[in-house]
Amino acid sequence: MNLPHIVWYFFRRYALIYSALLAVLLISAMLESLNVAAVFPFANAILETGAEQGGIILRAVNALVGIMPIRDRMVAAAVLLALAILLKGLVALLLESLIAYGSGTVVYETKQEIFRRYSQAPYQFFIDHRQGDLAYRITTAPQSLGLMLLLIPYSLTQLFTIAFICVLLATIDWRLTVGLGTIGLAFYGLVRYISRRVSYMTGKGRTQALTNELGLVTEFLSGVKEILAALAARRWTQRYERESREFRRLYVRDMVWQSIPGILIEVVTLSLMGAVVLAYRITVGGPIVTGLSALAVYAYAIHRLISAVSLLSRWRLRTSGQAPDVELLYTTLTTSLPTVREGHRREVTFHRAIAFDNVSFLYPNRQEHAIYDVTFTLPKGRVTAIVGPSGSGKTTLVNLLLRLYDPTHGRIRVDDVDLADYRRDAWLQQVGYVSQETFIFNGSVDDNIRFGWEATKEEIIAAAVAAHAHEFIIRLPQGYDTVVGDRGMTLSGGQRQRIAIARALLRQPAVLIFDEATSALDATSEALIQQAIAEMSQTHTVILIAHRLSTVAQADKIIVLEGGRVVEEGTHRHLLRQGGPYARLAATTGVGGST
Repeated sequence: MNLPHIVWYFFRRYALIYSALLAVLLISAMLESLNVAAVFPFANAILETGAEQGGIILRAVNALVGIMPIRDRMVAAAVLLALAILLKGLVALLLESLIAYGSGTVVYETKQEIFRRYSQAPYQFFIDHRQGDLAYRITTAPQSLGLMLLLIPYSLTQLFTIAFICVLLATIDWRLTVGLGTIGLAFYGLVRYISRRVSYMTGKGRTQALTNELGLVTEFLSGVKEILAALAARRWTQRYERESREFRRLYVRDMVWQSIPGILIEVVTLSLMGAVVLAYRITVGGPIVTGLSALAVYAYAIHRLISAVSLLSRWRLRTSGQAPDVELLYTTLTTSLPTVREGHRREVTFHRAIAFDNVSFLYPNRQEHAIYDVTFTLPKGRVTAIVGPSGSGKTTLVNLLLRLYDPTHGRIRVDDVDLADYRRDAWLQQVGYVSQETFIFNGSVDDNIRFGWEATKEEIIAAAVAAHAHEFIIRLPQGYDTVVGDRGMTLSGGQRQRIAIARALLRQPAVLIFDEATSALDATSEALIQQAIAEMSQTHTVILIAHRLSTVAQADKIIVLEGGRVVEEGTHRHLLRQGGPYARLAATTGVGGST
């Protein structure tokens, strides 16, 4: 990728901030050069040598001391030097503030933009990407961008400083300065080679290692209960150690290579300078720089020059090390995401039924349809159960009803309107969804029921009562304000499910979908949730997705799936009398009834 183009992509969004920063950078570099030149009149005053030949800039600074309203020349020179240092410090503070504000703003807004993009991405996007990779792009990669946006202005400061000091040196003695410039160009070529061949590739490997680390941590925390129960924690520990060891290797390698330019520059520069001076003295004779004061300024300028070149080289390598993360962010922000078709209707009208008309669906990168030519209706105000063995297509039907996907063929109608014609948010406001794997986050019971929904305390309690959750909630240590831990680990499975039902009811949806909501519960919890479902069925359209048929025996209609097709429809009794797939499924699960 073209790194300058990528960096410009981030800079141009904040043109005002970075234009001001560029102006301050130039002023800061000029003041750095002025600080070096301000040593000249002070050295003159100490040595009592008067004005010396040191080039136009040094003579101008020396003349500035002469027009100051201070009679003692040493005091005047000291005041000038102090003022130059103070002014440089104030500008440096302004520069640091602008750099910090600019990089902080870019990082903050980049994180927000990536999170917004992910929040609007289709469900398939999250299936196709590892959680650790997505988390890395949101949390860690922007830090590398922030560091780069710090290092580039710092590098420019040193680059401008080098340029202005070289101008000052050239006015003192251009021949020696040309020799130094030659050394500098050769050294820049070395740093450029290292940054391209070593730092960039090391940074790329470090990015991958950190992504793998984050992925392993995410996996471990998500499945910690199962991992501990299976005595598999050692395996995750070993995997994490392996990835951490790789990151450590790359980190050490990067730090060592970054230190090389700083070590080399001083040795090489001073050695070659000595060689140049010696060669000049032998071939030409006489001093290179005339006057002790000018020589002091030249030596001080060389010291500052070496320091600036060393910092510039180190930061160049560090910038190259952050480049892979910045490229990753650029790709994340500029690559278009696939979308589910957004409808235009904002008001949902649902009076009669939801109908599947010859609906088929093929998941991306799959060879066989998950459901094929499915046709049935879900009447309003009734309880409809969808049952079938694993892999029969139940989850796919739920995904289509939640508009996580659109049908590959056919259509889903709400009354006479294609579901895809509605805006997704308008439709989903009419739907309450309770899954088998209930999502409970680390917050209070109140927060988990609200789930971002605006509601009064009375409405929350009413929803909890309807979900048969109020009784256990008020017995918790802080009642509705009790914090339940990550994934609700302080609650039982039945309690988590009842909180999820209260969450769904709080929105007062027209349609309630229970996706295997009781399949992992004990008999007591299942009975409580079945009672809640029975009560809700009097005022809502309820869709039950189940594998265990004890949940669906009282449904008004049961739809039986096999191999992605509808093979039977009817009531529990009717389907048992037919002796078909439903009856066989009932026999295997121990659910019977009167025929």
